[in-house]
Amino acid sequence: MFDHIVLGLMAINVVLTLILIWIYSRNHRLVKSKMTLGMIFFAMAFLVENAVSFYFYDSLLMQGFDSVTTFNLVAKFFEMVGLLVLLYVTWE
Repeated sequence: MFDHIVLGLMAINVVLTLILIWIYSRNHRLVKSKMTLGMIFFAMAFLVENAVSFYFYDSLLMQGFDSVTTFNLVAKFFEMVGLLVLLYVTWE
């Protein structure tokens, strides 16, 4: 059961990161700042990390490795909270 929650949190984190990339790209077109360009690259690296984590976690679950579920649940939850705060601050 928790496995599906972890995969759902990972998917939410991917969507939140895509929204951040869209906002930073829009802001970079308007401002042309090094900071916004840096945030775009940071968000893209974060997106790759989340996508790779999703793939490998799903692969581990299919092979029967359930021991990483609790750690990933807590880690991905706090990651999602951090992304939501960053998205809120960026949106404002």
